[in-house]
Amino acid sequence: MESENAVVTGSQSGMGLAIRKELETQGWRVIGVDLPGKGAEVEADLSTDEGRATAAAGIVAAAKGRLDAVAANAGVDVPRPELVVGVNYFGVVDLLRRLRPTLATAGGARVAITVSNSILVTPGIPIGPVDALLSGDVPRALRLLEATPALAYQVSKLAVARWIRRSAPTAEWAGSGISMNGVCPGAVMTPLLERDLQDPKKGPFIERLPRPLGEFATPQAVAELFEFLLSRRARFLVGQLICIDGGNEAAWRGADWPHPWGIDGASFMKLVGLS
Repeated sequence: MESENAVVTGSQSGMGLAIRKELETQGWRVIGVDLPGKGAEVEADLSTDEGRATAAAGIVAAAKGRLDAVAANAGVDVPRPELVVGVNYFGVVDLLRRLRPTLATAGGARVAITVSNSILVTPGIPIGPVDALLSGDVPRALRLLEATPALAYQVSKLAVARWIRRSAPTAEWAGSGISMNGVCPGAVMTPLLERDLQDPKKGPFIERLPRPLGEFATPQAVAELFEFLLSRRARFLVGQLICIDGGNEAAWRGADWPHPWGIDGASFMKLVGLS
């Protein structure tokens, strides 16, 4: 069988590099996307509209018009809300919208997006800037983040998660044969986490996080989940957010999730067209 084409954004380091290597090991032809100078097949800054246009054009050209899967992994967590929003939200949503027509021609394409389990375990994430991002109002989102700039990462990731949930089952995506899901890693044993564990302020906090399995996830474990979600084996997973955190989120929130659907019977019957 001919190798399938997969795109990995943020392909040259961290989890993105692990995803890339796992896909290549499984026989995929990988088109990496990363910042200029990092050695990826497509070099672009996903924080800008121009960079995303460049990335999309480069990907389609490198794929020769056939794109079977995308691992939208690139992300940042820095004290610059405009950069965080640009990469983490628009670097996913805008890039995927540009690639959607090419994905639709593949016949059963798959998309997996790096989200974060922090959207489920961080208290007080403001919803206002999340809604602003989903409506495309970046100035409003940034204004609303002025009171809590440290939560820009969680806001951007929650907006992506809600975009996945809203978009994945639609005619534009699932109706075009594209399965799309999100991956929510917890703490992953990368060089960054190793450094944070040595930090006198961050280290003690991280060590106190629940770890039911007694260890942190590895980049390889995350990469293997991505490989599954990008394979044809995951075809009927659509719009799901899958935590890979060793039980961290469940240890804290096992008693309050899932919630029953708060819709009355009459509204439900109207929704399915039987009233």
